[in-house]
Amino acid sequence: MKRFLPLLIILPLLLWVACEDKEEKLDSVYLAKEKWESKNITSYTINLSVNCFCPLSPPIDIKVEDDIITEINGDSITQSQLENDYWYANTVNDLFIFIEQHLAQDPYQKILGFNSTYGYPEEIWFDLEEMIADEEIGYMISSFKLIN
Repeated sequence: MKRFLPLLIILPLLLWVACEDKEEKLDSVYLAKEKWESKNITSYTINLSVNCFCPLSPPIDIKVEDDIITEINGDSITQSQLENDYWYANTVNDLFIFIEQHLAQDPYQKILGFNSTYGYPEEIWFDLEEMIADEEIGYMISSFKLIN
């Protein structure tokens, strides 16, 4: 019994620390999302890069107006192009949904970074399974500009 006593003390402490870290990460996502939503930004441009084991997908310049992608690399875009050619194009709101969906899967590894002024995600990286190769995916946003 004496051998198990330290485990009875340490195990709940470890569980508490693990849960606290997870809650802290979730809090940072929700705080960033609240900051983003509080700014009521619906029109902007970003440069978006995707990093994954997928067909070559170069960085793209995305124009978003009224929360809808209207241009990619300066050209008007159709829904068909968004679904096929630019499958990785996302609005900031779409990226927050992506983050929430992947966090719900309890990923093996994650990296999340948010803009301190506006709250949008600047860096997203998920490795969902330790033992599966090639399922990792990440996004990077740069060159964020508001459209008046």
